[in-house]
Amino acid sequence: MQIVCAVLFIALSLMAYAQSPQQSTAQSQTPTPKSEQEFYRWELSGGYSHVTGYQGLDGYNVGGSLFLAPKLSLGVNYDGVYDTTSLGAFALTNVGLLVSKAHLQDLLTGPRIYFPGLFKGKGNIKGHILNPFVETQFGESHLYSKLTGPTFGTTTSSDTEFTWLLGGGAEFTFSNHFAARINTDFLRTHFVDSGQSHLRIILGVVSKF
Repeated sequence: MQIVCAVLFIALSLMAYAQSPQQSTAQSQTPTPKSEQEFYRWELSGGYSHVTGYQGLDGYNVGGSLFLAPKLSLGVNYDGVYDTTSLGAFALTNVGLLVSKAHLQDLLTGPRIYFPGLFKGKGNIKGHILNPFVETQFGESHLYSKLTGPTFGTTTSSDTEFTWLLGGGAEFTFSNHFAARINTDFLRTHFVDSGQSHLRIILGVVSKF
């Protein structure tokens, strides 16, 4: 699935580049408005990620996107979130203290659509300051779990399955090339032949160029 996601992203990127408007001396003398002919082509992002379930998972998110149009981008995102929980309720029983560890990894790709914001940029900031968006992504998730106890030792398990998400958020632009972003997404995983629903929250920073 990682290979499929990577190939899809590269293919769409090449299509977007091939179809992007090229300047030519043969074009009309009428100039295209600057807001239409100039927009950021790429972005890199990173930040804190929280995923509900499995006692709550916390970690990081990194990603990159290609802008196909000023209000449309195609991106790839990776989440690495973790949890270590001591199940103290069993400490005084014959089972003993149990320690549960989980590591969830998501690799997803898909489009993001922007709805230009509520406040115009001022001073040296171009465009809008607040930019809401919606997004949907598809890919796969890998879950690794480990349970340790004094009576049975250590038990591990792992699974990799298809995942999708649907959600949105907003960006707050604080310079021409940087913005703060918040995402709130519904994340649907499919481990052990059943579906699991999660809420994913990301607080991060975006660099556009």
